[in-house]
Amino acid sequence: MAENLTPDWTGAHILLPAFEHCVPALERADAERLVAESHEWCRRGLSDLLPPAELTTLLAERASLWTILVLPTAPYDFLVAASRYTEYLSILDNALVDKDRLGSDPGYAAEMKAAIDVLFDGRSIDRPANEELAIWFKPLHECLTTLRGYLTPAVWESFHREVERFFIGCVEEVFYRNSAVVYDFDSYLRVRRNSVGMGMYFALGEALAPPFSAGEPGAELRARMLGHALDHIALANDLFSFRAEADADDTVNAVATLMLSEELSVQEAFDRVGLEVTRCENAFRRTLHEAFDGLGRDHPVSVYGGLLWHMMCGNVDWSYRTTRYNGERHRWDGRYPQVVRLQHGSTLFTDKSYRDLVAAGLA
Repeated sequence: MAENLTPDWTGAHILLPAFEHCVPALERADAERLVAESHEWCRRGLSDLLPPAELTTLLAERASLWTILVLPTAPYDFLVAASRYTEYLSILDNALVDKDRLGSDPGYAAEMKAAIDVLFDGRSIDRPANEELAIWFKPLHECLTTLRGYLTPAVWESFHREVERFFIGCVEEVFYRNSAVVYDFDSYLRVRRNSVGMGMYFALGEALAPPFSAGEPGAELRARMLGHALDHIALANDLFSFRAEADADDTVNAVATLMLSEELSVQEAFDRVGLEVTRCENAFRRTLHEAFDGLGRDHPVSVYGGLLWHMMCGNVDWSYRTTRYNGERHRWDGRYPQVVRLQHGSTLFTDKSYRDLVAAGLA
């Protein structure tokens, strides 16, 4: 998409949607130990792939903590493997997936898909056509080999499908980023549902819930909860990541899409996306309680719904904490403010309320 945002967002005070049902998320007492283990693995396995300063900056985003917050009830060893995978995937996304080459060269994208297929077959990729992929996918092979030990064949196959879906979505986003097209909101969301990558973690969640077959009672409720959770997470991410992406002239974001396609102000766009996030949250909670009442709290669909709720809450909680969205100098102070100020290089947390914005003429 060729259009850029106007600089009007810089310095704006933004009212976020109310996330009082989501934060604080459930946090394990051993979270910091898990993060440390994940970072040690990344430094050992990726030190030759990135300059030390760049690796340090990426690890400061604490993608592993995101995993710990969205899967808080998982066994320790399972979380070690999943956290390493997330940390690695975040680094790969920054260093490889965002390259123009991946989206502009179909052959390169095909090589990546072929490499993924080989890994999921349980083989290493010692001699792929692209040597860059060989370097990057070696540690991924280690991640997947460990994770596979915790997954049934059915869950492993589901996870494989979602990994492919994620990479397809990344390619679609890069094509879009390099085009002159401006999507409408619905078209953008169809792409974003793939590239956000949550399907991979929905699949990992299946390993933590009782087994469930598609033909069993509750399948429709389960599908509805998955849809609401996916859109909630994708759009909440876009609210928090808008500032960092706008700073980089990256307009592949729901807020930016509305600003460009419908000529909304930054607050109007935040309001529209926030309303959709709130709608998804309310619809999810209604459906979860419908499952509790109709199937019982111990039914596989109800248990899985509880896991999805943790994912929604953990994603929001982490978004307040991470330097990925809030700037390299960000140090989370335990607050979940509703009014933030968008600045070049950082998102400033404030103590203001909407009443304060109105009084100051900032609303």
